[in-house]
Amino acid sequence: MGELMIWKFHGLLALGLIMSLSVQASLTAEQELELNQTISKVEVKEIPSKAFTDKEIFALQEAFSTQKMVMDQVNPLDQAGKVITMGKDLVALGESVYQLVIKGKPTNTTKYAPISVIPKVGTEPVDIFETENWKMPVKKTFEVTYTNIYGIKVIKFRYSVIFSYGGTYNGKGAYLTAAQVIPEYADTMFGFDFTATMKLGGIQNQGKRDNPIAGATLLMEYSAQSVMKVITRVDTFFITGRGGFKKY
Repeated sequence: MGELMIWKFHGLLALGLIMSLSVQASLTAEQELELNQTISKVEVKEIPSKAFTDKEIFALQEAFSTQKMVMDQVNPLDQAGKVITMGKDLVALGESVYQLVIKGKPTNTTKYAPISVIPKVGTEPVDIFETENWKMPVKKTFEVTYTNIYGIKVIKFRYSVIFSYGGTYNGKGAYLTAAQVIPEYADTMFGFDFTATMKLGGIQNQGKRDNPIAGATLLMEYSAQSVMKVITRVDTFFITGRGGFKKY
C-alpha cells in the first residue's frame, strides 16, 4: 500500500511538470517577455559594512574643504555646499537633492557636497573649521533586490549611508557633517530601467537651544521601470549628532 501511494505521488509530480511545461510552451514571445518583466517582490536588507573605500574617504575629506570654500565665498562646484535649509538654531549645508543612479548606472556623487548640520551665529552658519571633537564616521550598507515572477533577481542595488557626528562648537552641541548616500553598485537586467535619488527630508534640534543636538532625515528614493510597471519606493533614515541611526 505504501509503494502504491509513492507511485501515485510521483505520478502527480510528473503530471504537474508536464502541464507546467505545456503551459510555458504555449506562451507567446510577448507573453514570456511580460512575465519576465513582472516584478513580484522587492526586498531591502542591511548587510555588513566593509571598510571605507578610497572614494568614500575622499568624499568625507572633501566635505570639510568644500564647506570651508563656501564660507570664503569660493564656489567651484556650481552652487554645491550652499545653505539648503535653516532652523532656529541649526543650518544645513550641502546639496538637498542628487541622483545616485541614472538608467541603472551609478553616478559620480563626489561632485556633490555632502550634507552638514551645524550651528549658526545670527543668520550665518559657523565656519566648519571652528568646530571640533568629531567622531569616527558611521557607515551603514543596504542591498535592494527586485525579483520577477520566475524568482530571478532582475535588479540589485547596493548603497551606503555615511555620516560623521559629535562635532561641537565652543564646547557645546553635537552636530553632523559629511552625511551622504554613496552607491556601491547597480546591476540591472535587460528590459529594466532603474534610478535612485537622495534627498534631505529636513533637520531638527534633538537637544536644547543652548546645547543643540542636530538631527536630519535623509530620503532614499528609487524607482524600477519596465514595459509592465513602475515601482517606486522610499527608504527613510534619521541620523543625529550623537551618532543615532534609524531606518524607517
